[in-house]
Amino acid sequence: MPEISIQKQCASLQDLVLADTFGEPIGALPKQTDSCFFEESNLFAGTWEAEPGKLKLDLDLMEFCHLLKGHWILTSESGKVTEVKAGDSWVFPKGWKGVAEVIETVRKVYFIIS
Repeated sequence: MPEISIQKQCASLQDLVLADTFGEPIGALPKQTDSCFFEESNLFAGTWEAEPGKLKLDLDLMEFCHLLKGHWILTSESGKVTEVKAGDSWVFPKGWKGVAEVIETVRKVYFIIS
C-alpha cells in the first residue's frame, strides 16, 4: 500500500544540496540547491532555492510551484511578464520558454510532471 511522502518545514530546510542548473544561465550561473523528497516514474516533488541571477528556460515538463521566499520575474518568449513573490503559486506549462530573473533569493516547493 502506498504511503504519504512528506517534507516538513520546507521554508527552513537546511539539507538542500547543490543542483544542476534549472535553465541556461545568462551571465554568471546563480547558485541553485534542491531537496527532492518524492520521485516516482516521471513525477518529482521537493524544495528548490536559487540565488539572484538570470536563467533562460525552455521547459519540456509541467511544474506547479509555490514560492516560500524571494522575488522572481518571469518573462515569456512572447514578452508577457509575470512577477511572483513569497506566498504566490503558479504553473509552468509544458513548453514554456522565457527568462527567469531571480531578484531576491527564491525558495519554492515544486511538483514536476516530466
